[in-house]
Amino acid sequence: MTNINLMQAYELDKLSKLGLSDEEILQTVRTGDVSSWRSLVPNFEFNETLALYEEGEQNLLNALHGHYRIKYVTLPGIQRLLHLRFNLEETKNFMLEDTGITNLTCDEETLLKIKNMLSINWTIATQKDGTYRIFAK
Repeated sequence: MTNINLMQAYELDKLSKLGLSDEEILQTVRTGDVSSWRSLVPNFEFNETLALYEEGEQNLLNALHGHYRIKYVTLPGIQRLLHLRFNLEETKNFMLEDTGITNLTCDEETLLKIKNMLSINWTIATQKDGTYRIFAK
């Protein structure tokens, strides 16, 4: 499991949707020239992805394949990641409250990925109706 920051998670999610192979990604980060990615995803600089690569190729690949834990994530960050990474939408798949997420509906595989991804300041619990709740410890 690789520890990454929230911006790295956002960049990796965007990068994973470009349809590039691992080798294509590695070739690009080895050169340090990510301008081709910036033209495909204009709102992202991919500087955090380059910084992650500097920590090691395997760290980058692990994180790219979803084997990461975010060092610190905020409630808006969780909301955005649920949408970006898992295509879960507020009011359809979960409810956003001041203190966390309630009524989260997802399959067991997605739930495990969410549990592994969240920083240690968040907890997931099963609610009486079988949905899940994400809340700060």
